[in-house]
Amino acid sequence: MRWSRGRDARRERDDAATEARRRTLAALSGLGFPQPPSHLPLVADAADPLVLVDEEHVVQRALVLTVRVNLALGMPPELARTWLAEQGLLASLSPRERALVSGAVEPDSSDEAQVEALWALAWVLGLVPDLDAGTPCGDQLASLMPDLRTGEPVTAWRSRTGPRRRDVEDVLPVLDLHLALTWGITDARLAGRPHPGHVDPSVLWERRRALEWTVGSGGHDAWDVVDLST
Repeated sequence: MRWSRGRDARRERDDAATEARRRTLAALSGLGFPQPPSHLPLVADAADPLVLVDEEHVVQRALVLTVRVNLALGMPPELARTWLAEQGLLASLSPRERALVSGAVEPDSSDEAQVEALWALAWVLGLVPDLDAGTPCGDQLASLMPDLRTGEPVTAWRSRTGPRRRDVEDVLPVLDLHLALTWGITDARLAGRPHPGHVDPSVLWERRRALEWTVGSGGHDAWDVVDLST
């Protein structure tokens, strides 16, 4: 009997991944993307189910990305270091983020582009209702994260916004969609065609980075080297 329940759970995971792909295929044309090949792997199956990073780690990553994006927008590194230290977040930095906060490297456009990864994490934390692949992040993102200009503490931000991580059943279909979208971008680039879709490719790549990290096991150190292969 116990074995039967395990078998049923594996079947449910396979069914969920298959349903996620069905939803992806139905959505692609409306987003201006081609259908992927049938061999594009599902993002999960019975042998390799998705397991989400715990909520606290997702919160930490979103808070650090808030600082990273603000550094790209001109926040002084010393103010960033002070706020991160006060909030106990210095251990949650990736190698590049440590270099940015120390002033050893200057932020560039790739750091500013991570606003879209932050938007995806805001979705994972339930701070925005949906992750529309046809539009860039909303103007309300700044108000959803701590106000670094006033040094808003994380405790006050939590009370104000109430972040709560979504379940794996929510994340799986959105990750599957972004896998297919980034496959479409790569396929167009290799064929010398204009990129498909209605947003800059970096929007979808950075959102996929956030979603892949959320189901990964590499921790904060792995943020800058998340596997985005298609």
